[in-house]
Amino acid sequence: MGGYDLIAYAGNAEDVVLMRAFAGHREGFFVDVGAGEPASGSLTKNLVDGLGWRGVNVEPLPERHARLQQARPGDVSLCAAVGDEPGTATFFRVVPGSGKKGGGGLSTLRRDVLERHLADGWRHEELRVEVVTLEMILTAYAEPGFDLLKVDVEGAEAAVLRSADLRAWRPRAIVVEATVPLTALPSHQEWEPGVLAAGYELALFDGLNRFYVRDDEPALRERLAVPANVLDNYIPYACAVRAGLIEPE
Repeated sequence: MGGYDLIAYAGNAEDVVLMRAFAGHREGFFVDVGAGEPASGSLTKNLVDGLGWRGVNVEPLPERHARLQQARPGDVSLCAAVGDEPGTATFFRVVPGSGKKGGGGLSTLRRDVLERHLADGWRHEELRVEVVTLEMILTAYAEPGFDLLKVDVEGAEAAVLRSADLRAWRPRAIVVEATVPLTALPSHQEWEPGVLAAGYELALFDGLNRFYVRDDEPALRERLAVPANVLDNYIPYACAVRAGLIEPE
C-alpha cells in the first residue's frame, strides 16, 4: 500500500482509531446511524474490508442508500432516518449554493440546523423519509453487547440516543459526532449524561467526535484513548486517490 498500513476513509481518521482499538477482532457487528457513503467519509469500511465486520447502515438519502446497498451486499442498509418517534418526517437535503461543493453530509431532520446552513449560502431540497427508532433497528438486527454504535446525524444525535435503551443493548463502543455542524462548538451537553448514566466512560474527543466505551472494558478504553497519529502509519483517502494508490470509489 505504498508504504502505508491503512487508508483512512473517515474524514477525521476515526476509522484508524477504531481499527487500532479492534485489531484482531474479526467478524464484529456495527450499527451506523447516518452512514453516508460506502467509502469516502466512512467509519466502517476498514472494519468491513479488513476485519470482516458486518452491520446495519442507516442512511436517509436515497442515492447514498443505493450506493451502500451495491457496495455492501453483506450488510443491511436501511433507507430511513432515526428519531424518537416512528413515522414519516421532512428531511432537508443540503445541496451546493454559490461557491459551495458537496453538502449531502450536512443534510438534516432539524430545521434550525438547516437555517444555519442556508444563512451560510447553502441551498436545500425537501423529501419525506421514514423515521424509525434506534430501538426498532436493534431489536430487528442486533444482539446485546454488539461491538460498535456510530451516530452522525447533523444535530439530531440526542433524539437517536434516547430512542433506545443503551443499558439493555450495551454496545462495546459508541462514537457520536459532538460539535455543531461545520463548527468547533460542542453539542454533547444534551445527550452525554444519558450515555454516561448507561454505563459508559469517555475515552476520546478528537475535535469532532466523542468516543465512549463500556465501563467494564478498560483495555478497549485504553486503545481508543489516543487519536490517530503518525504511529498508526495511515494515509487519508483523498491523498491515496491523488497519489494513484487506489481508484476513487
